[in-house]
Amino acid sequence: MHYIRFLKTPKVTVDNGCTSLTAVITLTTDLGETFYPRDILLAVSLRQPEYDGDIYIRRSLQWKQDMRSLNISLDLTHTEIDWPARLHVHTKADGHMTDRFEEHHSRGHLPGIVSVWSEYLNPTKGKFETRRRVERRFTPLTGRSLNIYEDTGESIARHLWDGSLSLTAYLDRVVALRSVHEEPLLESVLSSATYKKLNVLELGCGCGVVGIGLAQTVTDCHVVLTDLPEVDELVERNIEAANPAMSSTIEFAALDWEAPLPAKVASRAFDLILVAECIYNSDSIPPLVDTLERLVQRSPRAVILISTKVRHESEAMFWDLFHQKGFKQKSRTSLPVPGEPGHGYGDSATAVDVYIYQGPNPRSSHSPGSSKPVSPA
Repeated sequence: MHYIRFLKTPKVTVDNGCTSLTAVITLTTDLGETFYPRDILLAVSLRQPEYDGDIYIRRSLQWKQDMRSLNISLDLTHTEIDWPARLHVHTKADGHMTDRFEEHHSRGHLPGIVSVWSEYLNPTKGKFETRRRVERRFTPLTGRSLNIYEDTGESIARHLWDGSLSLTAYLDRVVALRSVHEEPLLESVLSSATYKKLNVLELGCGCGVVGIGLAQTVTDCHVVLTDLPEVDELVERNIEAANPAMSSTIEFAALDWEAPLPAKVASRAFDLILVAECIYNSDSIPPLVDTLERLVQRSPRAVILISTKVRHESEAMFWDLFHQKGFKQKSRTSLPVPGEPGHGYGDSATAVDVYIYQGPNPRSSHSPGSSKPVSPA
């Protein structure tokens, strides 16, 4: 899977009566290690921010296989624009305003190339250049638009990752009852929200896409997103943009795996623990396993959902430590990653693996045989 990213965010320049907009994009994998390897036609649109808003100007862009970046230049001098406006860059073949979670299993239920929206431009109010933050827009199978902001800087902690998007789409598919890999235990946990509050914790949430996607999909759930304090402002922005399902709520708590559990986490029993793309760093694996052990001591009924795209061999340490602690695997599902695989660090894997675990002594109140269908928002 590849992502359209801004290397230089959109900027409006006025010079000698001429108005122009410039930007620089790239087309790269989730960790930015390798670039899209084929020719492809892209489109850039300056448009109203709304989903059905007017398009002021649209141009085609040709990405060629040896490119590392692509310049955008739009002449706005004779174009009538009702500011504010945003720049949307997407594949030419996809004219939709959002990237859809496809139902075709061969494509992994995700777009092969993820489009990008800039933040607002409004030269009439002095906003000639956008911040280094962009928006991704998705349409899940359950229909509620999912808007996620990420930063364009060097911190991979504030980017979307393949494993997180794959887990978001997988959960959406289970709730929509369209999963080709039905997992009774997971379906039972999600169905429990029909008669009691579903308490969900996400570790290492990054942008927060998995937990937010779930809160928009399942009614009557409470999601606590956790990560290091450096992602606080970004996650809060995504919580602000969220549209939770009826009676569902989302909040953020800073959590260092080497520190005591914060009050928002320690004071609550969780039904579901989400762990997406958290085992790539071998130095953080022991404290992550210790944190999961502490959590299941407080929440012995918890179901743990782990999503990972294998990046390197050292990740095997996680599974060794995890099993030594007595965690029990219930299932494993392999989700194909759509699009062209890359060839850099961790880019060559063509699938994301989703595991379901429970703790050493699960006191499960989930009864898959008697579970009700999950009701999407």
